[in-house]
Amino acid sequence: MTKQLKLAIVLLVTVASMGVNAQKKTTAKSTKPSTENKTAKPTKQETMDWIAGKLKENLATYNDRTFVSYKDGVFVYRSQYAGASKFCEYSYDLNKVTGMKNEYSDFFVSGNNQLFAHCDYDRAGEGNYYNYISISGPNYNKYRSPFNFGTDQALVERLEKAFETLVEYNSTKKGADEKF
Repeated sequence: MTKQLKLAIVLLVTVASMGVNAQKKTTAKSTKPSTENKTAKPTKQETMDWIAGKLKENLATYNDRTFVSYKDGVFVYRSQYAGASKFCEYSYDLNKVTGMKNEYSDFFVSGNNQLFAHCDYDRAGEGNYYNYISISGPNYNKYRSPFNFGTDQALVERLEKAFETLVEYNSTKKGADEKF
């Protein structure tokens, strides 16, 4: 009977260890969704912050352009003209980006009044609004070129993806009662 008892104990331990191993496998599966969350679409704020970071890193030094500030999707830089005491300040509102296109192999971002230029000769609150900005391309130097992205094609492609995501966030959503 002791031989049968020993066999029963070995069998019981084996079955119990199989159950523990099965539990370990199920807990390993439950951690998988958290790794999937890491590849999820970034939030609007994360997208704007990443774009603003790249804008700041690649601000062209022509006309002594300098970074001024970034807050809540509004990127501000200053550019001098006709001497050190004359300047224009540009406010680029990422919240207003609603479109992008490639035209003549150039990458443009558009949006209603997305760029505001205020120069030292303008009165307070006055200035010029622009509806597009050229990001990169072979004709890049022919347009307002505040950033140096033209030579880094991989970065330009990542910027295009980021701006596509931003356009999705900023585009007007169809209402429940709208058919089109």
